[in-house]
Amino acid sequence: MKFFVTLSILCIFILGCTNETTDPNNGLYSISGKVSNSSGPVSNAKVTVDNKVNWETTTSSTGEFSISNVSSGNHTLYIEKNGQDDDFVEMNYPIFVNTDLTLNNLILPIPVRLYAPTNITQTEMTILWNKTDAQDFREYKLYRKNSPGIDETTGELIYVSTLKDDTSFVDENLIPYESYYYRVYLMNEFGRMGGSNIENASTLGGNLILDGSFDNPSSFDLNWFISVGGGNISYSDSLKVNGDYSLYGLIPHDIEIRTRKTFQLAAGKTYEFSGWAKANGYYRISYETVAANLFAEGSWSTYQHLMFFSESSSGDSVDYDWTFKSKTFTSSEDISLILEIEGGYDRIWFDELKLEVVE
Repeated sequence: MKFFVTLSILCIFILGCTNETTDPNNGLYSISGKVSNSSGPVSNAKVTVDNKVNWETTTSSTGEFSISNVSSGNHTLYIEKNGQDDDFVEMNYPIFVNTDLTLNNLILPIPVRLYAPTNITQTEMTILWNKTDAQDFREYKLYRKNSPGIDETTGELIYVSTLKDDTSFVDENLIPYESYYYRVYLMNEFGRMGGSNIENASTLGGNLILDGSFDNPSSFDLNWFISVGGGNISYSDSLKVNGDYSLYGLIPHDIEIRTRKTFQLAAGKTYEFSGWAKANGYYRISYETVAANLFAEGSWSTYQHLMFFSESSSGDSVDYDWTFKSKTFTSSEDISLILEIEGGYDRIWFDELKLEVVE
């Protein structure tokens, strides 16, 4: 009986040893591969597993890498390549590890590069970048900021395009004498694939009122429109202050003329609002003016006002020569404005209407 029990225990021990699976790697494996883009191997790219420093390396001059002692199970392989001008590309791949892995088809997109802004005026500029070669492209996101250090959290998202060939954007309604910084981010359906370099430019100074000098007769309909009243609006080359022409109105009753485009004022900046006007003939209501008014867009409340002439009685004939008015003010807020000029005399002239930053 004693012999039988001993033999039984020995058999159980032998069977247990025979059924045990032996893992020569002790559950730890290596991940190797090669990173490239459309130009060839990508060197000096950071490669990590789960963003852990003990599973991190960089690619060689041939784009190759190897990471050892990775535990079995589900992981994420992260690849990031930083450029010299703050541009970068990045990709991540879900992987399952239960043996040594070799990944030789890891493709990064070419970095998106912003070019220097073009077509810069007082209120707009054109932003351009190169077309991505990412196969899983979803969209471009363009951000803007008025100081350096722009990224997705500090910048303002101003444009999104889902068209790969759409690589330009006209940024409008900017503030004169202001610096702007731009950056484009490249996205796929899983998130961010990269960010461009940062480019910046400053808008021009000068007169914010487009065609405020009225020197181009063909530009009236582009920049102005009659909002109230009517009459014969033309350009005069005989009665003017400076340049080639002034704006002339032969008016049977009141008229109001407004700018088509808005212009932006910045909080804390000082501006000079000025212009010239002339009028003669009769006026027909008990209170008549020739004036230039800055209105807050959408509210029609007067923001700033230039009064050239005014009457408190009706029916008289007047003859006012060219008169200059000017005022300087500091804007208390970032605000979008339009200009309206108005008059009710038989004949009125406007010239050299200006709104300029005082440096």
